[in-house]
Amino acid sequence: MKSSWKAIILIAMGLFLFSRVLSGKLFFYINERFLWLTVFAAFGLLLVGISYRYRSQHDSHADDHHDHDHDGHHHAQLNWISLLLIASPIVLGVVIPPKPLGAAAMTNRDISIESLTSATAPQNDTVLSKPQGEKNILDWIVEFRQSSDPATLAGQEVKLVGFVYRDERFADERFMVSRFVVSCCAADAAPLGLVVNWPDSMALADDQWVEVSGILQPGEFDGESMPVVEAVSVTLTDVPDQPYLYPF
Repeated sequence: MKSSWKAIILIAMGLFLFSRVLSGKLFFYINERFLWLTVFAAFGLLLVGISYRYRSQHDSHADDHHDHDHDGHHHAQLNWISLLLIASPIVLGVVIPPKPLGAAAMTNRDISIESLTSATAPQNDTVLSKPQGEKNILDWIVEFRQSSDPATLAGQEVKLVGFVYRDERFADERFMVSRFVVSCCAADAAPLGLVVNWPDSMALADDQWVEVSGILQPGEFDGESMPVVEAVSVTLTDVPDQPYLYPF
């Protein structure tokens, strides 16, 4: 296979990664702390691809002297397979529009108190130092887990952004404001959520992103204690630039 095809595929892969970085869609797939690794990989692919343009023709001339036997055919076949594997993310990225995990991903998981509070806590004390209005779903869950008396959270004001999730366990006036926590990539994403009481809940569709303002009160979900948000307002909002929450 000609070096020009290798160059085209490698350069295209590098440009594809850069396009995801510049559009912000990269964080639909991985934790933001891996941004520099992705940029490094994109530069590497571009450099390797460009190098093929200036590559000496010595190797190709040398190959002409080899017998075109089964081994040579198998080697060429492996080259094609390798390059097709490299090109596959480009094809999938173009064919399938990038979007973050949402309510549909939660329907295939066991949503319980344990799963909703199992995310790794941030590795610092920033949660406790944050003003109430700046705490996200992960912050409140961590505070709930670490509190010796969860009832002390009652009466605290919350302002949360997440997508709407509900299943058969939710009454008409209830839904869950949810986010996914990503430690490495979307494959290890863990769902988090807080139950919201809101009279007009049925007007909200699953997967709609909303901003919930309200007051935390003692409550329960699926027979177990957890704080519940008594909503004062629920407004539709856009998907955040960083739809996932990160434990560190």
